[in-house]
Amino acid sequence: MKKNFLLPLILILAIGVFVGRIILNMDMAVVGNDPHEPALTPGEASSIPRGPHGGWLFYKKGLQVEVKIFETGIPPQFRVYVTDASGKTVPLNEVDMTISLKRLDRVDEIHFKPVGKKYLLGDMTVVEPHSFDVKVHARWKEQSYEWEFSQIEARTELPEEAIKNADITIQTAGPAKLKILLNLSGEIGLNEEKVVHIVPRLDGVVKKVFKDLGDRVRVGDVLAIIESRELADSKINYLAATKQADLAKLDLERQSLILKNTTQMLDLLQKKLDSEEVYRELKDLVIGKSRELLIPAYAKLSLAKSVYLREKKLFAKGISSESEYLLAVENYKSGEAKYIALREKIAYDGQWAVRQKKRTDEMETLKLQTARQKLFALGLTNQEVSTLSNQKEHAFTQYELRSPLGGVIIQKHLTTGEAVKNDDDVFLLADFSDVWVNIAIPAKDLKDVKLGQAVVVKDENLAIEAKGKLTYLDSIIDEKNRTVTGRVVIPNPKGHWRPGTFVALELLLEERRVPLAVPTEAIQTIRDWSVVFVKYGNFFEARPLELGANDGSWVEVLQGLKAGEQYVAKNSFVVKAEIEKSSAVHDH
Repeated sequence: MKKNFLLPLILILAIGVFVGRIILNMDMAVVGNDPHEPALTPGEASSIPRGPHGGWLFYKKGLQVEVKIFETGIPPQFRVYVTDASGKTVPLNEVDMTISLKRLDRVDEIHFKPVGKKYLLGDMTVVEPHSFDVKVHARWKEQSYEWEFSQIEARTELPEEAIKNADITIQTAGPAKLKILLNLSGEIGLNEEKVVHIVPRLDGVVKKVFKDLGDRVRVGDVLAIIESRELADSKINYLAATKQADLAKLDLERQSLILKNTTQMLDLLQKKLDSEEVYRELKDLVIGKSRELLIPAYAKLSLAKSVYLREKKLFAKGISSESEYLLAVENYKSGEAKYIALREKIAYDGQWAVRQKKRTDEMETLKLQTARQKLFALGLTNQEVSTLSNQKEHAFTQYELRSPLGGVIIQKHLTTGEAVKNDDDVFLLADFSDVWVNIAIPAKDLKDVKLGQAVVVKDENLAIEAKGKLTYLDSIIDEKNRTVTGRVVIPNPKGHWRPGTFVALELLLEERRVPLAVPTEAIQTIRDWSVVFVKYGNFFEARPLELGANDGSWVEVLQGLKAGEQYVAKNSFVVKAEIEKSSAVHDH
């Protein structure tokens, strides 16, 4: 019974201790002005508690703010996570947030906007080094919140006496003259303009192979013979298309002749000749059905007109009755209308027939052109296509695979009896009379590199060298290596330069004056930065640089330093040692 009583009691005490620790930790996880604790005075970033995202955590008047410099895979940016006293995420559009970064040389003002419902994102990159006095200002529900702290890294303070004792030389940043010899590495490669991948262009079976790996070939040499049903079908289709095109052309010519003769017939009839005279004029012309339709109508109209004219005279003299006269008029007018309609129909039908025949001719001509182009695409020459009708039937299936280039076979992927597809890479030919040297040029050196510059290529193993010129520069910078591919063409008459060999190159650049440079001994390395130490009064701060050309004495500065700024030119290692001693490193 006593055991049964003690166990629940022990359990309650354990839970109480556990919850107490959680509450204690939560109290320690926030910094600021809670109603029950004193205000925080400005301090070091290292003393500020961390939030769930690894940022600096602040609390005040029911508002909890976590400030994080996020720099994983992207340029450093501020992210701010905002919750209320209960830990619930505050609607971000209700929060107005700014952060001021006071550096040695300037103040950066950063404003924020919501990113979804997750966090507020700063509107500028937090440039390295992350050394500054920070003032965080927030406004929420018409209340203002402020926190201040210091984030110091890559910075140290040296009195004048220490600077003098260490023989530290301070210099003002400015231009310098560099004499540059750009040393590069490269790899011998094939001249891709003289390399040909040979494919069959059609499905088939290899009947015979004439060339092997390493063989030299000339342009037009037969490499292999392939039997293909597809080739035979293409040839037959071309011959059939040729016949249909010829027939369509003959039909068009005949119909055009009929239209021409019909037009002549209509012109003759328009002259109102007698029927016998019309027959005589048209008897030898090819006219077609329009002759047997129109001539009788013309004769009938002529007769009706004669009757009409006779009855008109008789009626005028009172010999003929009015009814007989009117009937003659009606017959004449009716015959005339029918004749005119028939003329128009015959003229229209003739033109329409020509248009139809022309359309058929164009379609058949197009089919013929398509069939011819397919044979050309399969590798047949114009002469072979033109003499196709004389070719024996058993040769219709035989396709000669020819070399389009003189050179050496460096790859072979077919054997006798093997089935091949139209896109199979069966031969690779290369001309080795000259080769390419492919080089990787750092992006930082591109402004000094120009097409046509002289290059010396050296193979130390073979103790040979060759001279060439830079003939090509790629337009795209490799994102991974930050380099641009360049190319040098060198002669290779004896075949000493073998593709795949690594070589050294010397790219000679002219002496030039650069806007900004520092002595090589001024450069130190902190983290993954190349830095100089810029002087602000008695403070020295690492300044990350983007470097350019280097002649061994001076290094060109592309970004990170401005002309007129003072930096440590000599004994910079002393400043580096002081910074490392202070452990002022990345603390966020």
